[in-house]
Amino acid sequence: MTMTAGDFTELSLLAPHLLGADQATAIHALSHRLQGGGRIADSLTFFQAALQRDYLSSSAIEDGVAFPHARGHGINRFSFALGLSKEGVHWRDGSQVHAVFLIAVPSAEAQLYLSLVSALARQSRLGGWLTSLMACNQPEELLGVLSQVNVSGAGNIRTGQGVDERHQESSPTPLVKNLRYDTRPKGQALG
Repeated sequence: MTMTAGDFTELSLLAPHLLGADQATAIHALSHRLQGGGRIADSLTFFQAALQRDYLSSSAIEDGVAFPHARGHGINRFSFALGLSKEGVHWRDGSQVHAVFLIAVPSAEAQLYLSLVSALARQSRLGGWLTSLMACNQPEELLGVLSQVNVSGAGNIRTGQGVDERHQESSPTPLVKNLRYDTRPKGQALG
C-alpha cells in the first residue's frame, strides 16, 4: 500500500491562508488546529515544545518551507497541520517561510516523521510544486496536492493508534497528567 502525505492530515488541519507574520504566531495557530482535530491533547504545551525545538535548530529549509515539530506523550496520532502564507512568515533565523508543516510525532513513530519530512523536502525542491501548493485557496485543493506526494518507506510503518491512545486504554489516569514533549535538539541522544 502506497502512503501519501495526504494520509497524515485532514481538511480541518489545512490553512491555505495562514494569518500570522512570525514563527511563533504561525506555530501557535497550527497547534490549535491539531488540538481541534483531536491529534494532540494540549495545544499550549505542544506549541511551546515545537517552538523551543525550532529555536534550538531551525526547521526552515530553502524555498520557503519549514517543518517544525514536537514529539512525545500527548500526541494521539502521527499527523501534520499545514499553513500557507503568500506574504511569508518571518522565521527567527531570518528566513521567509511560505509553507509551514507543523508535525505531531508520537514517540514510537520517529521513522515515519523522517520519511514524511524527506518526501516533502524532496517535493519542495521540484520546480513548480511549491507554486502549485501556494495556488491552493481551499483545504480540499491542498489535500489533493498533498495526496500526490508519495511517502516512501512508510508502507512498513504502523500508522494506527498512537502510543498514548494505547496507554490511555489501560491506565485509569488521564492522558493530560502524563503530558510531556521531547524538546531536545534533533539528533541529541539521552545521556
